[in-house]
Amino acid sequence: MPPAPALDELAEPVITQPRILEAPEVVPAAPALGGIMIDPMQRPEVEKRPGIDIPLQAAPVGRRVLSALFDDGIIAVACALFGYIFWKLTAIRPPRLQIVEIAGGLAGVFWAGYQYLLVVYAGTTPGLRLARLELTRFDGSPAGRRLRRWRVLASFLSAISLGMGYAWVFLDEDSLCWHDRITHTYLAPKG
Repeated sequence: MPPAPALDELAEPVITQPRILEAPEVVPAAPALGGIMIDPMQRPEVEKRPGIDIPLQAAPVGRRVLSALFDDGIIAVACALFGYIFWKLTAIRPPRLQIVEIAGGLAGVFWAGYQYLLVVYAGTTPGLRLARLELTRFDGSPAGRRLRRWRVLASFLSAISLGMGYAWVFLDEDSLCWHDRITHTYLAPKG
C-alpha cells in the first residue's frame, strides 16, 4: 500500500495555461457533395433605363417654345389667308363672336394637319429646323415614321386636355410633356 498523504500537504500545482488551449486543433470535415461550397448569390447590376433612371438631355424649354411660336406663326398666316380667300369668294361676314369661333376651330384643324403631315412624313417642321432640334428616342436613336405618328396623335391628347399635357413640361423632372413620356421620344438639340 502506498503511504497515506500527510494532512498538512498542499494540493497539486495549478496549470499555468487554460486547458482549452491545450486541446488539439480539429480540422472540420469536408462539406458534402465533394467539397462544393455555396457562395453568396451575386446580384446582377440593374440596367439603367434612359428617361427613367438616366436623365435625358432634352432641349431647353425656351428653344422648344421658339420652335412652336414659329410654327404657330406659319399656321396663323395660313388661317388668315384662308379666311381672306373665303371672305372674297363668298362676301359673307358673320358676327364677330362667330368669326372668333370659326377662326379658333380652323386654327386647330390647320395645326393638327400641319403637325401630322410634317412630323410624320418629313420628320421635322420649319420651327424645329430653326431652333435646331430633332426628334429622338430615349435611347438616343432617331424616331421612325410609325413612332412619329404615335407621337403626333399623343400630342393631340396633350392639346385637347386643355393644354395640360403641354403644361406638364414645367412639372416634369426632365422637362418632358405627356406625349414625350407616352412615346418615349423627346426633342433634343441637333449635333
